[in-house]
Amino acid sequence: MIMFKKSALALLSGSLLIAAACSNGSGQQEPGKAAKPEEKEAVAKKEPVELVFYDGVSDYTEERFMREIGEPIKKKFPHVTPRFSPFTKLTQVQDLISAGQPPDIIFASSGLFNDVINKYNMQTDITPLIQKYKYDLGKIDPVSVDMMKEMSKGGMYALPTLMSPSPIYYNKDIFDKFGVPYPKDNMTWDDLYELSKKVTRKDGSVQYYGFMVSFQHLMVRNQFSLNMVDPATDTTSFADEKWNKMTANVARFFELPGVEPTQQKLSAGTMRDMFTKDKTLAMLLPVSTLYTEKELGGMNWDMAAFPEFKELPGVGPQPYPISFYMTATNKHRDVSFEVIAFLASEEYQLPMVKQGQFPTALASETLRNSFGQDTAMYKGKNVKAMLPAKYAKASAFTKFNNLARNQLQYALEANVLQKKDVNTALREAAERANAAIKAEKAK
Repeated sequence: MIMFKKSALALLSGSLLIAAACSNGSGQQEPGKAAKPEEKEAVAKKEPVELVFYDGVSDYTEERFMREIGEPIKKKFPHVTPRFSPFTKLTQVQDLISAGQPPDIIFASSGLFNDVINKYNMQTDITPLIQKYKYDLGKIDPVSVDMMKEMSKGGMYALPTLMSPSPIYYNKDIFDKFGVPYPKDNMTWDDLYELSKKVTRKDGSVQYYGFMVSFQHLMVRNQFSLNMVDPATDTTSFADEKWNKMTANVARFFELPGVEPTQQKLSAGTMRDMFTKDKTLAMLLPVSTLYTEKELGGMNWDMAAFPEFKELPGVGPQPYPISFYMTATNKHRDVSFEVIAFLASEEYQLPMVKQGQFPTALASETLRNSFGQDTAMYKGKNVKAMLPAKYAKASAFTKFNNLARNQLQYALEANVLQKKDVNTALREAAERANAAIKAEKAK
C-alpha cells in the first residue's frame, strides 16, 4: 500500500510540474506562446481514458483481473479506467472487431499469440514508444526479449511481463507410503524415470502412477530449442535425432508396468485430475500451469525443478511468458504504453509476486526470490523450482507452429497406444502437419 501512495504522490508532483510548464502561474497559457506538442500530449494524458483489456490467456475472471491488474492500474493512474473483456472462444476477437468494439490491450501467452492477435492483424510495433519513454528492456528476462523480437520480426509487439511456471509438482504422501525419497532439484530425465519406477505400483485396489507430463506443452518449450516449423520454408520435419529422443523420453513413462496407457491418460486434463483430485499421481509436470490453493487443498505437496537432459546440464525449458500487447486499433497509445510499462515493473509486480499471484518474466532477482513469501500456501515450499535458473534459447516463431504442435501429440499417441516405432510416428506427424500448413496457406 505504501508503494502505491508514493506512486500517486509522484504522479501528482508530475502533474503540478506540467501545469507550471504550460502556464504563466495564473493557470492561463502565456500570450503568443503555443504549447509544445509534448506538453499538449502530457495534459491530454490526464484526461479520463477507458482501456479495454482482452483476456487472451483464457484464465481470468473479472474479479481476478480487477484484483491483480485493474485495481493496481487505477491506483497508479487515477485517470485510467480498466475494463475487462473475458475470453469465451478463439474467434471472439474477430467478433469484437466486427462489432466495432476492438480491445485496446490483449494479454496472452506466447502460445496463444497466433490465435488471438496475429490471426486478426491486431499486432503493432511498440518500439517507438519503448524509445520515447526510455523503457529499459534489460529489465526483462533476455531470452523472453529475444523471443518477442523473433515473434515481432525484429520489433516488439509487447512487453513480456508474467511467466508461466515450470516446476514438477509432487505428492509427498505417495512417496512416504512407499518409503521412496522425494524428487529433488537438478534431476536428469533419467533420474526422474528411475524415481518414477519406484512409485508406479499398486496398493490394494489402488493403482499409483509415478510421473506424467503435458507432452504438447513440453514440445513447445523443448530444451533443445528445436523449431516446430522452419521459418524459411513454412514446413516441418520431425526426422531429427533430438525430436526422436524427446518423444521416446516421454513415452517410456507411460510404458511402465501398471500404467496401462489410454488416450485419456495422455491428455493434460486427465493428468491434472489424477494429481489434484484422485491423488493417485505422484509427480506431475504440467509445464506451464500455476496450481491454486484450492486445487492442492488437502494434499501434502511440494515442488522440484524442471528435469534436465544430461547433455544440457543446467538448461531448463524455453520461456513461456504472458505479455501485454497494444492493439493496432488502440487510440490511446501513450497512455496504454505507460500502463503496460507499469505492469512490467518491479513496483507493480513485487506485492503480487510475494502473494504468489504469478511468477515474473522480469530479470529481477528480488522478484524471482520473493515468490510466495507473503502467503501461507508457499510457506516451506521449494519456490525456487518455479522458474529455471537458465532458460533454453527460444525456438523460431511462425504462425503455423500450433498446427505442427498438435501433430506431435498424435505422434506420441501412435507410439504409445498403437506401438508404432518413434521414427514412423514422427514422419507421419510431419506429413500431416505439412498438409495442414499447405491448406492453411491456400485459404
